[in-house]
Amino acid sequence: MQKDRFAPSPVGFTSAPPQPGYPQPGYPQPGYPPPEDPQQEHPQEHPQQHCPAHTTPPPPSMNAPTRVDSPRHGILGGANENRPQSNALHSAGLIFISGGMNIAWAIGVRGPIGYLVTKHNFIAWFIGAIIGSFITCGLTNKVAKKYILLFSSALVAIGGLVIACSHHNGPATVAACYLDGIANGLVFAPFLALAGELSVPYMRGRFVAKLEQLCFGIGILLQFVIPSTNNTSISKNQFSSENMKGAISAGIGFMALIMGSFWTIESPVLMLANNDEQGAINTLLRLQKPAVLSEETYELLAEHKRYLAHNKDMTLGQSISQALPTFIRLAYLRVLNAMSISSFVVITLTLSIVAINDGYTEHAWYVGFAVCRWLGNIIPSFCMDTLGRKKPTVFGLLVSCGLAFALSVQYSWQMSGVTVLLLVFQFFSGMAFTATSTYLSEAYPLGVKQHFIALTFVTEMFVFLIINVCDYNVMQGYNYFYIMGGMYLAGFLLGVITLPETKLMTLRGAQQQFSSFVNLRFN
Repeated sequence: MQKDRFAPSPVGFTSAPPQPGYPQPGYPQPGYPPPEDPQQEHPQEHPQQHCPAHTTPPPPSMNAPTRVDSPRHGILGGANENRPQSNALHSAGLIFISGGMNIAWAIGVRGPIGYLVTKHNFIAWFIGAIIGSFITCGLTNKVAKKYILLFSSALVAIGGLVIACSHHNGPATVAACYLDGIANGLVFAPFLALAGELSVPYMRGRFVAKLEQLCFGIGILLQFVIPSTNNTSISKNQFSSENMKGAISAGIGFMALIMGSFWTIESPVLMLANNDEQGAINTLLRLQKPAVLSEETYELLAEHKRYLAHNKDMTLGQSISQALPTFIRLAYLRVLNAMSISSFVVITLTLSIVAINDGYTEHAWYVGFAVCRWLGNIIPSFCMDTLGRKKPTVFGLLVSCGLAFALSVQYSWQMSGVTVLLLVFQFFSGMAFTATSTYLSEAYPLGVKQHFIALTFVTEMFVFLIINVCDYNVMQGYNYFYIMGGMYLAGFLLGVITLPETKLMTLRGAQQQFSSFVNLRFN
């Protein structure tokens, strides 16, 4: 007999839900209205239960559609109805804001430093993020995500306090970067996976993009603003921009700790995998407003069962072989994301601002750079479930490709003209990679999802680390943009040919789309 990959106790996927005969013996559970008998008349209604007119859940047929309709009440109404799903992810988003601040600090956005630094200071956060990602792979389905979040929030708060309370202390800064990096690595994979499983199909793109790309973008923006508004003195007793960053991170950590204690919700898919159907129903009720049973509740439950059964039939080898081509596509895009806002790009921005030789607008250019990046994230994130994922991605890659080549030419000709190009480049780069968050949450097979999300994140962090370690050749900096332009062109072709469009699709449907390497459709 073939060994069941979901069977081992630590993993948690103990069995697939029975397919026929839903509802099962003993259903409904106490406290929920009984299903209707289609062969009997209903002697009375139950208005006090607030149950729908037809409460019999649909049978979880594997032939059910994988695409859903847009909400009848529109996107705004759907956002209000499904707000608990977004609230359940806010705590992880706060941790990513702190991570964005540390990424910006590591790539060169920082005020004067009054202590001796080495490259280790600027790669410590990335090393910590890689360590946290590997740790979270070992904790998959062994430790509740709520506990991972609370522990990570405490790490962020401690790291922030260390920086806020120290004055120009290099070792303390390194330790704080490690703590914050580990916290972000611990949270990244489980909460991107959780975001996909908590969100309804017609809101998944928006919720997941806001969770990761938008929150990291907010953190990067904050770090660009802090040195511009804070005192630049390096006096021993002066509250510096680094102290300000630490204070904000500490506040973020404490807020995440409090919010995570009350709002974090575990995945209904994992509850079904552990044969806790009643818990899955209760979770689905908590994820919607108002929290009453409806036909949509039963349909979501049935779809989660189909998704679980679809993955239950896959062996570990099949899951890995299906995940590897997806990993190549998404990891390549995340590598381009790291290259688009690396330390080399920030150095180029600084050189171009110096070439302008206008001290009055220096800070404005830095803030404008971060604002353009953030706008590039926020605009497509709100269109993710209407315009789709693929169109903004390939369009952003194509325009960024042209801008990268233009930057390389302008760099070798006149540096003062590079500044505006860099700002426009950041906007379209942000647009190109916003959808990667959603793709990560829905692309990988369930049995290896968190592991491959973590591996994709590790790949991105490793690129950040390598670029930070390398020395930037100012005289030949245009070569970096030539290389990036070529890689963006390859990414554009890869996106057009291989990326699927998964808007309004269930997780099962999105996974099926990614199982095919060639995807030429845009809708």
